[in-house]
Amino acid sequence: MRLTRFALILFCAIGLALAAVPEKEEYQAGPDFTLKDVAGKQVTLTKLLENGPVYMECWDLPCVNCIAELDALMPVYDSLKERGLQIIALSVDKPSDEARVKTFVKSKKWPYICLLDQQNKVKKDYNIVIKPTAYLINTKGEIVYTHIGYKKGDETRIEDQFLKWLPEKPVVQESTEAKPEEEKPAEGQKDK
Repeated sequence: MRLTRFALILFCAIGLALAAVPEKEEYQAGPDFTLKDVAGKQVTLTKLLENGPVYMECWDLPCVNCIAELDALMPVYDSLKERGLQIIALSVDKPSDEARVKTFVKSKKWPYICLLDQQNKVKKDYNIVIKPTAYLINTKGEIVYTHIGYKKGDETRIEDQFLKWLPEKPVVQESTEAKPEEEKPAEGQKDK
């Protein structure tokens, strides 16, 4: 009888220990997209992710909370951009508001990548219903954090999420400038 109780207790203890081991968290893939920014340049999500995680916030001109969040994140972005953080301000304003959006973004001096989702394709692909809604997308293209709504102080919780996905040290960006070729002596001349 003692052996049976011992075996039962041991079996329960092993079961509890195994249940306490967290499973690997699985994340949903964020749909890729290409949109133009306020300067007319085409921007693709997968290309951005090569440089680090992306926080994408859906906003429009009438959304006061969207604008408040994007304003509040500026100091956070400034302190973390060297570690690879990128922020997309995804405007879902109508095509007829494009000039107003461009003027507004310029007046705000947002350092973000400001994209125009005038046909609401990305908004639909990401199932965005409420503004502001934002997603943190890791370098594998997975949505690792979702933030809906905004109230003062949320930027601290958002920053905590950024820190989970950024490297400890600044990311060294390789220069894309062409290196000058070494001068070669002309044929028939010798090196001096």
